[in-house]
This record gives sequence, C-alpha cells and structure tokens, in this order.
Amino acid sequence: MQFDWYLPAAVVAFFTLLTTLKLTFTSRVTVGLEKKIVFFFHPIWLGALVVEVPFCIGKYLNGTMSPWPVNAFHYAMDKEGLWAGVLTALATTTVDLWLFWTTATALLTFTQPMATAYPPIPKEMHKYFHLVNLIAGAYVVYKALSGHAAIGIES
Repeated sequence: MQFDWYLPAAVVAFFTLLTTLKLTFTSRVTVGLEKKIVFFFHPIWLGALVVEVPFCIGKYLNGTMSPWPVNAFHYAMDKEGLWAGVLTALATTTVDLWLFWTTATALLTFTQPMATAYPPIPKEMHKYFHLVNLIAGAYVVYKALSGHAAIGIES
C-alpha cells in the first residue's frame, strides 16, 4: 500500500482555511484555555501560508493553475488524484481570500496591539487597507488570467 502525501497536506490546508476564515470574519485569531475549539483555529495553521501563497501565486502567474478553486481542483485531480485536487482547491481558496481581503484584516488586527511602539492607524484609514488589498488581488488574478489566455490554458 502506498501512502498518499496529498492527504495530510490537504488536512493542513483545511485547517489553514478554517483559521483564515475565522480571521476574515471575526478579525481575530485567539488562543487560550477559555476557548473550546482552540485546535481548529490555532494561529500555527497559518504557518502553511509560507508555502501556499508563493506556490499558488507562482502557479497562477505562470499560467499552470487557475485562480478559480473549481478549475484548480479538476486540474490537480486529473493530474495527481483526488487528494491532490482537494489540496489544490483548499490552497487556492485560502490564497484567494488572502489576495482579496484577509491581508488587510490581518494588518488591522495585528497592528493595533503594537500601538504602543508605533502610532495607531487612524480609523478613517481602515477602509483603504481593504481597497488596496482588493485592487492588489484583482491585479494578480488579472495577470494570471491573461497568462492563461496567452499560453492557451483554459480556465
């Protein structure tokens, strides 16, 4: 019996997506004994972003993977099997969230406690962080999709 390495990677990608969703929707990633489900949303899961983000964005930009999770799933599943497809869909979804919204949320969430070292970001500037995040994500996806058209890969 051969071990499928995509399965544990997909589990890590799943927890990375869960933690990303919690940060995206609640603007917090908390750890503590008072939290009942700390394992599922532990910030350690965000460590996988060190691999996921450059890998996915690189694949987007060189035109070998679609930024749309459904297409990415089918591409990877056809090439490497079901768990590779699941891993790719989870990673693509997570990276897309960070490209379009979560980066600004994380910046606003984690810079507030550092307000003793630096002046706090004025509240009226917060909306611009998400706007810039949205524009940057749209630019990466635009470049990725134009790369797909240039080399003939269908999205």
